[in-house]
Amino acid sequence: MSKNRKVSRRDFIKGAVVTGAAASLPGLISFSSKGNGKKVVKVGIRPPGNLTPGLMQTSPAQVITGAYADYLFRFRGKDSERTPSLIEDYSFNQDRSEWTFKFREGVKFHHGTELTSKDFKYTLERIMNPDFGSPAKPLFSNVDKVEEDDKYSAKVYLKSSDPDFNLNFFNYNTPIVAHDYDYEKYGNTKPSGTGAFKIKEYTQGERLVLEKNPDYFLPDVPYIDELQFVIVPEDSTKKLMLQAGDVDVLTNISFTSFKQLREQSGIRGEYALGGFQAPISMRTDRPPFDDNRVRLAVKYAADRRFILDSVLSGFGDLGHDHPVAPSYDWYKDLGTREQNIEKAKSLLAEAGHGGGLDMKLHYPTNIFPCPDTALNFQQMVKSAGINIKLEGTKSGVYFSKYWLKSNMTVTQWGHRENVLGFLNQAYKTGAKWNEGHYSNKELDKHIEKAASEIKPEVRQKHFTAIQKILREEGPAVIPFHQGIFGAVKDEIKDYKEIRNGTHELRFVKKT
Repeated sequence: MSKNRKVSRRDFIKGAVVTGAAASLPGLISFSSKGNGKKVVKVGIRPPGNLTPGLMQTSPAQVITGAYADYLFRFRGKDSERTPSLIEDYSFNQDRSEWTFKFREGVKFHHGTELTSKDFKYTLERIMNPDFGSPAKPLFSNVDKVEEDDKYSAKVYLKSSDPDFNLNFFNYNTPIVAHDYDYEKYGNTKPSGTGAFKIKEYTQGERLVLEKNPDYFLPDVPYIDELQFVIVPEDSTKKLMLQAGDVDVLTNISFTSFKQLREQSGIRGEYALGGFQAPISMRTDRPPFDDNRVRLAVKYAADRRFILDSVLSGFGDLGHDHPVAPSYDWYKDLGTREQNIEKAKSLLAEAGHGGGLDMKLHYPTNIFPCPDTALNFQQMVKSAGINIKLEGTKSGVYFSKYWLKSNMTVTQWGHRENVLGFLNQAYKTGAKWNEGHYSNKELDKHIEKAASEIKPEVRQKHFTAIQKILREEGPAVIPFHQGIFGAVKDEIKDYKEIRNGTHELRFVKKT
């Protein structure tokens, strides 16, 4: 786009939608991804928010980080196999309280220094520092100390056994950062990483341009010269941009857009199933949801199958008001709570709300499936005397003004490879992202036991207890677990959606 052009690409496309000129966009103007002989791939995303490694709170930030930074482990292949990335190998002692990581040699950060065990130690201690405020801090509460064995080897000593400690490094706030780079100053504008692409230019609210990292440790990767993230809040506008050929890839699109786009010539739909969910959370430290009878009434008023069919056309798993999705090994089938309007009314009456309950439900309008979930939930609970007033705002406003503050919210949660990530971040007493401000000492005990027990059969008992507690007393209605959806032009090859929402952009090719 010309520097002298006064109308931005996003404004032009928005105008085209309004005037009905969308169908003729390709003929009116071309935003070609082929310029100066470069192979360029453009990705349409919503605003990423904070990009600082360790402090991210949105899935677009996760997508971007997966391109410029790297992790101890990544997912590879069509089956999303867990694969070492920045490490050559890792090991642990018999009770898995000591973990040793051997790092690749010769890996460089974009600002020129080599990755060593010192950077790993710095990364982990930075996340663990309470003054830093990382959402990933609860994942490492069991860490006692981190030591550098040698230049390329580090050891982590845990306070107690943790058979799944390695899974915590699949969290998107755990990219390895450099000990000698000023992330406080540059982390949100030009963070340095070891990824396949280097950040070249960032115009907040418009676009982020990354260029090929010639020193990436995988031979010949990446296969394109430039990766551009085009920032567009509206799902409908992103969809139009893909149809017009103005972007090549869309991430985190609505299921409706996914279904429509995958039927169009030259476009294919991509998806991955996992633990994504959209809890309808209730603050348990305030009336009326400090009374579990009210929370149960809301749960009985919900028709989970109806919401799953309405929002995802059945494309997902039924939820059971706890975060342990059927895709996890520790899932226990406790049966589905069927809608029971009379039971809901009876519980409300017992709690002193026989005349009904009036509530506001806040949600982000531009994050699927929150709007669809909120609307369907509002309609189905009316007959129980639960009157929901919907209060939707754009994600920026939602997360700054309503999330963690309002009595009732709907938020999309991405997949956690370790389900204990959900439990420690959202349900344990005092957790940073505890939307329901829920506190249950018995639950806390089972979470801690499930995290440290080695024997699988004993761990299962604790995970089952966790699911029962949250199902009957917890702070959320979780009607379903959905996949993550995207769409891509046919000329883009080897693009994969990944179940944890990272999106694999390192290996894309453009024909």
